[in-house]
Amino acid sequence: MHSKVCRAAPAIVVIAAVSAHAADGQDPLPPLSTTNPVVIAQAPSPNPSNNTTGDLGARNAPEPVSAPPRIGLFPQFGDTLVQYGIDFHGVILDHFFANPSAGVSTGHTSNMAQIDPAVDIDLERLIGLPGGNLHIRDTNYILRSDLPQIVNQTGGAITGYQTTPSVAKNLLSVLTYEQKLLGGRLSVEAGRTNVANYFFLPNSLDPFFYPSTTVVVDGDFNSPPFPVWGGRATYKLAPAWYFQVGAFEDSFMRTATNGQNFAVSKATGAQLLAEVGYRTDFTTAAYPSNFELTFDWNTRSVPGNVKGAPIPYSPRTGARPYVGGGFIYAQGQQVVWRGARQPYGPPPNIAVFGSFAASVDKPQPIDLDALIGMNFTGLIPGRPFDALGVQTRYQRLSAVEAAFESKVARLFAGPGPDQSRDAFAFELVANVQLTPAVAIRPFVEYFVMPDAYYRGTVPGRPRSGFAAGLYASVAIGRLLGTSQKPF
Repeated sequence: MHSKVCRAAPAIVVIAAVSAHAADGQDPLPPLSTTNPVVIAQAPSPNPSNNTTGDLGARNAPEPVSAPPRIGLFPQFGDTLVQYGIDFHGVILDHFFANPSAGVSTGHTSNMAQIDPAVDIDLERLIGLPGGNLHIRDTNYILRSDLPQIVNQTGGAITGYQTTPSVAKNLLSVLTYEQKLLGGRLSVEAGRTNVANYFFLPNSLDPFFYPSTTVVVDGDFNSPPFPVWGGRATYKLAPAWYFQVGAFEDSFMRTATNGQNFAVSKATGAQLLAEVGYRTDFTTAAYPSNFELTFDWNTRSVPGNVKGAPIPYSPRTGARPYVGGGFIYAQGQQVVWRGARQPYGPPPNIAVFGSFAASVDKPQPIDLDALIGMNFTGLIPGRPFDALGVQTRYQRLSAVEAAFESKVARLFAGPGPDQSRDAFAFELVANVQLTPAVAIRPFVEYFVMPDAYYRGTVPGRPRSGFAAGLYASVAIGRLLGTSQKPF
């Protein structure tokens, strides 16, 4: 199924993202510094305006957010490591998904767990190299059930992505060198990594529901945490404004089978991205917000990919060259209400967020995707990181894709209505912080007129219905006392 088997999933992205470049390893829980208590699902952004909170200008910070004291099994050892520039962290996670009634393939459950140790090394502290940083992460899959056929759970793009259907059991998912220049205003990073470590970072509590289907399907990205050769450069235009560009190898065959293979013989092009963004948090604004506008172009030019239909289910015209494509993506979040300052963590707050993506070339499977939602954070006294999120997604298939799915449905299921180009999804998700290191996130989803992008050959037509699941995580660094980072 080419790249479409490995859809991008920012939760896995987050596990793979080791670019938390906060000064002294003491950043005040970066995901919590905006509005989101997501302890795992939202990584500290590589955008310097989000991470280096100490450089953002305290004049705009009437109520700084303070970090809780270092905890864990070995806090003194953790302090010693940080003094030498070594921040050991990572995540242990489990994602369970059940689909009783949604889509074209119902009545299934699936599960995937991961152990992802990571280390960020400040080379200036360790060996005196100014501005140098090394980022390493390893991904290990365990407790896998119903993989790699998990994309067949519901069969549709709008029904969300549950897990990465990895063939490999172990991936060296990040190995990059980062150099900060111009007093930290410019950051350049390159090595083995993934595009979603830096772009399309979620504002949602549920990283599996959040990804834009236009980005995922039309973008042809390597699914996180699969590593490719790539890099990005980020420049801080102003305390809250930044600009970043990135280039990443387009290579699916090699990375989908062996996470330790660094060869480029299977590369077929490159992903080129440019983004301008704005980001504040509670250290710099009373009502923080973020906004990103991203343009992506894929230079891939190779036969074997029929755009507008899922291979191998689409022998509609046979293989033809795919000469590249692109999309425009925008997302943002704004705090609209806040309560009184807490001893640590963010103040209670309510935030509105949303995203929009549209193809800029035709044909593509999905013309556009839009999402809007709200996060209610810290409204229970004494529980600043508990939260509730609600969100709604709209997806519009291209006319080519809708016609193809209608044709396949009639072939396998007999006469019936055409596949609708319009689909809707609704989700309710909660974050419950059991301990500073352990969180669970139950969710329930309802889908209306879903598509059958991934499972066009199953007899029957996609049905409106429910899906539900549970996402659990353990922050390794907080558990051990070696890091404040939530992943």
